[in-house]
This record gives sequence, structure tokens and C-alpha cells, in this order.
Amino acid sequence: MRNFNFILLLVAVFTVVGLSGCGPYPTEQAVEVKNNETAFVVPLESDSKSKQAQFMSIEYLEKAKVATKRIVIPLRKRSLGRAWFDYEWIPLARVIVVDRSPVTREWLDKEGIKVESLDSVGFTVGVNCTGMIREEDAAKFLYYYPGNSLADVMNKNVKGFIQNVLAREFGSRDLSVCQKEKKNIVLDLAKELETHFAQYGITISNVGIADGMSYDNAEVQKTIDAVFVNETRVKQAEQEREAQKIINEKELSIAQNERLKAEEFAKAAEAQTKMVELKIRQMEAEARLESAKRWDGKTPSVLSPPTARFCSSSGTNDKGYLL
Repeated sequence: MRNFNFILLLVAVFTVVGLSGCGPYPTEQAVEVKNNETAFVVPLESDSKSKQAQFMSIEYLEKAKVATKRIVIPLRKRSLGRAWFDYEWIPLARVIVVDRSPVTREWLDKEGIKVESLDSVGFTVGVNCTGMIREEDAAKFLYYYPGNSLADVMNKNVKGFIQNVLAREFGSRDLSVCQKEKKNIVLDLAKELETHFAQYGITISNVGIADGMSYDNAEVQKTIDAVFVNETRVKQAEQEREAQKIINEKELSIAQNERLKAEEFAKAAEAQTKMVELKIRQMEAEARLESAKRWDGKTPSVLSPPTARFCSSSGTNDKGYLL
């Protein structure tokens, strides 16, 4: 009886040990790829030395690029000990995802780009910059910046490049020239940024001055403000003089036009007067002509002055003179 119970106990123990000694279940591992991401499936095991030599080259990554949006990672059973249940499931590939979303950075105030002009005036320039990764450049970006996001590269590499270019350009000019040529400096910076980072898979779509120039010495800013105020007053005075000049020229033009009108009116009035006098003379001449036609050759009994009108019982002619 005791032997039987002992056997039952051993069976129970082995059953419990056998059940608790089952290896892990191979749970499926899947990676979801978003629309703004590019995925690369890289095998973690390879028997070929030639493949190992090509590992993580740009050409290799291009071939490892996948277009699917859900990637299932294959698994392999790896033994961990001598017992049959002592094992684990390990992935045979690794999925690397590159986020291509545009990233915009603004470096202002204390984070701004600190430079110095040729005449040793220190100031800070606020800069904003936007970068992105095109689909066709994802492998190139991953090759040159493995394990880094675009945001990390913008904060370190891109900002550092901007720092070098602006320090070089502003440092080769006096402050007054820096202020005048700031726009051209930024345009040259944009060209250099685009060319430099394109070879590393980054497209710089925008760069510009974000917050002007902030001077280290507050007195410099005060001086610049005072000069600006004086220049503004001078320009305002010049504008007022120009405006008054325009008003004076307009009033002079009006006066000249009025004088011309008066002269033309006077000429017209004089001409009208002459026309009336000529009309009167014509009427008098016609009256004398008509009177001469009606004269019978006899001497009038009463002589009148040349300017007097003749009166007779014969009435008046059609011009109103007495006959």
C-alpha cells in the first residue's frame, strides 16, 4: 500500500513538473507603419560574410525598404538549457522606421545663433528652419543618421551648420553692413543648407530670420534706436517739404491757369467790343448808301450838320433814318 501511494505521489510530481515546464508560446510580433513613415526590415542573422560586409550600406537599405503597412516579424526557437522546455523565441529580423514628417525649429532668445561682427559687436540672431525627409531619401538619412530622428538632427547638425555659416558671414562685415545685407546673408545661408543636407537625405524647405538681431550690449541697441529716430525725423521733414512743394506747385499752377483764363477773357471781350463797333459802322455805311440811292439831286433847303439825320415828310427808310 505504501509503495502504491509513493508511486502515485511520484506521478503527481512529474505531472506538475511536466506541466509547469512547457516552453513559451510563439506570440506573433507585428509592426504597424504609418503613412508618414518608411520601414526597413533588416535580418538579424546571416551566414554570408559578403552580406555582412554590405550590411547598412545605402544600397542594402534600399533593398530592405518595404511598402507594406503591417510587418510580421519571423521568430526562431532558441534553446536556453538542457531541458526540452528550456527555450525562448527570438526575432529573426528588425524593423527600423524613419519618420519623414516635416520638423520646424525656432532658435530664439537664449537659443538663438550668437555671432559677432567684424568690428567686434556681439549679437544674437533668431532663426527658424524647416526640414523634411522625402520617401526616396529615407535610406540615405538612415545610413548617415542611424538611431537619430529628424528632430535630433535639426537641433544638432542643422543648427550647428547654421551657426558656422552666420558666424562666417556676419564676422566678415561691419555692423552697419550686417544690418543692410542681412537679407542676402540669409539667402546665401538657405542655398548652402539645401546643398549640404541634400546629400544626407534631408530636404531644407525653409530658413529665415525669426526675431531680428538682439545685441549683447543694450547701449548698442539704444544708439541704433536713437539713430533710427533721427533718421525718421529727417525723412519726415523731407516728406513734409516735398508735400508742401507739391501744394505750392499746385497753387501756382491754379493761379497761372486763372491768369490765362482772365487774359483769354479780356481778349475775348476786346474782340467783342471791336465786333460791335464794326457792326455799328457797317449799319451807318449802309444807311448812307441807302440815302444816297434815294437822293433826287436837289440841294436840301436846310443844311444840317453831317451827323444830323434828315427829316422830311417822305418818312423813314428801312434802317430807321428819316428821309
